[in-house]
Amino acid sequence: MSNSLVDRILVGQSIDRSGHLTRSLHESHTSGFIRQDAAHWSIEPYLPLSAETLIEYLISRRELDSHGEQAFRQRCRDLDKIIYEKTADYQSRFTKAYGEVDPDTDRRIPKSVRDHPDGDHPDGGEEQKPVEKSHGAQPQRGEDGGEPDLDIRVHRVLELCEEVLANAGFRRLATDEISRCVGVVSQFGVPLHVDLELFKRLVVYARGDVIGSRIRRRLRNFYRREEVEVQVYQRLVVIFQLRDDDQSDEQLTAADLHMRMFKNVPKQDVDTLLPGARVRITGIDRAKIIVPSLGGFLMSLRKIAQYALLFAVITIHWSAILVGLVIGYMVKSVFSYFQTKNRYQLNLTRNLYFQKLDANAGVGYHAIQLAHQQLVAEAILALYAILSSDEAISTRRACRRCERLVREAVHVEVDFQIDRALENLKKLNKRARFRNGA
Repeated sequence: MSNSLVDRILVGQSIDRSGHLTRSLHESHTSGFIRQDAAHWSIEPYLPLSAETLIEYLISRRELDSHGEQAFRQRCRDLDKIIYEKTADYQSRFTKAYGEVDPDTDRRIPKSVRDHPDGDHPDGGEEQKPVEKSHGAQPQRGEDGGEPDLDIRVHRVLELCEEVLANAGFRRLATDEISRCVGVVSQFGVPLHVDLELFKRLVVYARGDVIGSRIRRRLRNFYRREEVEVQVYQRLVVIFQLRDDDQSDEQLTAADLHMRMFKNVPKQDVDTLLPGARVRITGIDRAKIIVPSLGGFLMSLRKIAQYALLFAVITIHWSAILVGLVIGYMVKSVFSYFQTKNRYQLNLTRNLYFQKLDANAGVGYHAIQLAHQQLVAEAILALYAILSSDEAISTRRACRRCERLVREAVHVEVDFQIDRALENLKKLNKRARFRNGA
């Protein structure tokens, strides 16, 4: 009998989350899920197809003969190499630029280089002892145009990130779109207070504006599973620089540029991803804390009034008991307040844990890989649209054909970037002519 009970408990807490208990706990704090056929909320340049899958799909359309298929595959491989050179250049530039403002760097800068970046050493070039990079000091531009100051370094990184993320199909959110999310709580979010004045720079990029699904359980439905549609961003990148050093748990420095990448973020919960967000206790939560304590206090007063004479007989002063009760209920209310706040903080931490994909330098390298995939897919589509056409095709018609191919493949409307794709095809033709000439 005991073994059977243990078996039921283990099934309920199964590692693969198939058990009832574990599934309920898992659903309470994960970021939900997105179906393969999820509807898109807006038309974006992002192509939700990998290059390999796209090639096989286009070949399966049987619009090219056997010779054309071989030529198409070979040109796709050449395109991948050409675009790889571009993304490799992105990676080299990002490594150099972000290394100067990376909060996670473990590199050291010799004092002589930091103090005299132009190489003019007043001590005759005597070797200086290496010291750790100081995040608090902001380097200034030298008189002869030596090391750029912090603002120029940060601006250089932001410009590069803007180009990379645009190539990866991301869209920059406007300031008012971010502001509308601040203080707004979705049914799955956490009430927060966010001070946007903390940021010297704050940019947010999003991709994959789709309808996702989440699971909720409500008392009115006897806590049965309900699937709810939620507007989400499949990928979200947050880049920020603070005005002053943050002394909270994260210990963020103002002399660095911080980057974060998240997945499946509800639109109304974008503010939960910003640093400096503080859990806000709502009016309903305050009522839940105060009303029970006040009710219990009034009932205790009633009991004290009934037995006041008895307390006087046994020489215990009723006012001392009253003071004790007041202090007790005040302590209980304070503990209830912090318990509610800790519950919200736990939910926030769980959401961030399951939705965070990368941080700082990792975000840049991740975005470069996404840009590579997007650029290759765009070039392959444009190449196929041209090769499969029976006659010369205009730029506008090629763009519409590419959009139709994506719609027929995955039932998603896209804003195809034909100019970007044709630029890579021109590089392919130039390289082919150079090889033939050689």
